[in-house]
Amino acid sequence: MTASLPVWPLAILAGLVVLGFRQSRDRVVQPGTLAKVALAMLALSLYGVTSAFGLGALPVLAWGAGFAAALVLGAPVLAPRGLAREGAAVRVPGSWLPMALMVGIFAAKFALGFATGVDAPVLHEAWFVAALSAVLGLFSGAFAARAAAVHRFVRVARPG
Repeated sequence: MTASLPVWPLAILAGLVVLGFRQSRDRVVQPGTLAKVALAMLALSLYGVTSAFGLGALPVLAWGAGFAAALVLGAPVLAPRGLAREGAAVRVPGSWLPMALMVGIFAAKFALGFATGVDAPVLHEAWFVAALSAVLGLFSGAFAARAAAVHRFVRVARPG
């Protein structure tokens, strides 16, 4: 069974682990860069849901509920702590959370791809469609919550 798995998902996973490791270190970023990453995650996540399950109400609403929950309710937990201004940029302390989010998205998409590849009956179960859509929305919303927190910090903090 594993012999028929393509190699490219492992390459993507390795790339995500490298990116996640880079996020574990303090770095200086432009607030717009974080917004672009959050927007890209939103687009990829929503595309993944609609390409797998269609534009039906259940997958789109479940994705939206997950996104909104992460953005609104998860913001206090997901927001980076210890931000500092460096001119127009922001120093963001290292965190393992971005790696966890990226690997989580990968795992959810891998599970969906595997289920699709073996034509698993669960793909047609409403609970599975809603759960996977909501999980992808949560992950995407977490990136948006982190970017929004940095933008709020930039608006409030005076340039150092």
